[in-house]
Amino acid sequence: MKTQNTRPVQQNIFIIYILSLLSLVITVVWLNGIGLNNNSTTIKTTPTSTPEQIKKSPISTENNTVPKPNIPFILPKPVEKLTPKEKTPSIQLQPKAYLLQVEGEKVSLVPQAVAIKKGVSKEVALQQTLNQLFDNNQNNQFTSTIPQGTKLLGLRIDDTTGIHVNLSDEFRYGGGSTSMIYRVAQVLYTASSIDESANIYLSIEGELLDEENPLGGEGLILAEPLTRQKFIKDFSIN
Repeated sequence: MKTQNTRPVQQNIFIIYILSLLSLVITVVWLNGIGLNNNSTTIKTTPTSTPEQIKKSPISTENNTVPKPNIPFILPKPVEKLTPKEKTPSIQLQPKAYLLQVEGEKVSLVPQAVAIKKGVSKEVALQQTLNQLFDNNQNNQFTSTIPQGTKLLGLRIDDTTGIHVNLSDEFRYGGGSTSMIYRVAQVLYTASSIDESANIYLSIEGELLDEENPLGGEGLILAEPLTRQKFIKDFSIN
């Protein structure tokens, strides 16, 4: 009797053990299944590209390229052939100083060549010629009515108006009207010896000789500007 009662008890214990073990296994399997599902939802797999795919895939250059500077295109200028400039030949001016030749009652203006250095300007040439006229106005053959001590105070050439001559005060004194006319003629012809059609403006101590400022005691009135043609017509000189 004692052995018959113990067998069913042992069988029951064994069955309980088996059931507990099965439930434990089921629980473990269930928990592992939940973990696998969670991992499958959170882990993202990235496809790997093969070398061929990398070569074929277009590369975006929108943000990686450096912008090219906007440089204007300039056409090169043709190179000019440099040639040496030809020197302008110096002009030899030939001014003349005018003296007077007296033959009886006839008075004539006589030109005398003056040696001038080559290459000087017209102003310098005329200044030197007038100075020579004032310094050497007498010789054995010719004479002059220009008073001794007369000096050239200035001479300038204006391309618009003409030649401006300024003389010292000595020029206005001594002699009568004929002497006054011929002394003016000497200066006029000498100052226009390079350009015979030039306009001449004659002043004494900076004051222009005209209707309001006549020359000499007898009051020789000059209409400026003076020209050779006009002076011959006004005073009938030779």
